Amino acid sequence: MAHVGIIGLGIMGTAYAKNLIAGGVDVAGADPLPDARQRLTDLGGTGHETTGAWLAECDLVILSLVSPVVLHEVCARLADLLQPGQIVLETGTFTLADKEAAHELLNSKGIHLLDCPVSGTGAQARRADIVMMASGSSKAIAQARPLMAHFTKKVIEAGAFGMGSRLKFVANHAVVLHNTAAAETLAYSDALGLDRQTTYDMLSSGAGQSKMSDLRMPLMMSGDYDPPTASLKMFEKDLSVIGDNLRALGMRVPLFDAVDALYQTALENEPEIYDAAAVFEVYRKNKQ
Repeated sequence: MAHVGIIGLGIMGTAYAKNLIAGGVDVAGADPLPDARQRLTDLGGTGHETTGAWLAECDLVILSLVSPVVLHEVCARLADLLQPGQIVLETGTFTLADKEAAHELLNSKGIHLLDCPVSGTGAQARRADIVMMASGSSKAIAQARPLMAHFTKKVIEAGAFGMGSRLKFVANHAVVLHNTAAAETLAYSDALGLDRQTTYDMLSSGAGQSKMSDLRMPLMMSGDYDPPTASLKMFEKDLSVIGDNLRALGMRVPLFDAVDALYQTALENEPEIYDAAAVFEVYRKNKQ
């Protein structure tokens, strides 16, 4: 039986665990939050409060972490805990500099860190309906693919380490634009006095269809933003990473700038734990 370790048992980490366990993989995970560890235990895995020697027995280690600070702390521990030749998937959205620093540290110990961000919401991750953009050692990617297959629908091999993150920046750029487009479209429908479900049915089957409209417009229609598929707080991090990258490239991005401002307004007025669909509230409350 294959053994996988997951560090970070939030929305995505728990979804990875669920699908791996369903595929017959033995999963152990680490998270400082007792509720997160209990979720893994309920799924049939083994929860740990922190990293430890148990990770050296894993065929694959998956990182699903909340911040670059935690990424660096975890990788510093992994450098001492893992064996040369072990493979680590870094699945988060962080700056290229943060990814490269983690790569250099683990590579110096002979540990294969792969840059493997994913595209998809938490709800999609629970259904293994996500795309992974894997970059780094082709040999390590090939070795990890059978385990990746349990929790992804597709793995795109992007090239040298860091190219996966570059693809993710493009993916998230599209997501934030389409999510806000869904909110504005629903607000327009409301202003016209249209039935929301009729509007949704039309968009889901017409030329204006988008994945974000399909996934998040129902949340906007119901106002049910908790628990999130991806939180406003997480979108704030992603917007910051993408915005910094766009500015470094010297690009003029009027759509992104407008969307960024809308999300900032949502964060100022809505709970940060709400789903990113709550950007619709900026439109709804502006009409009250």
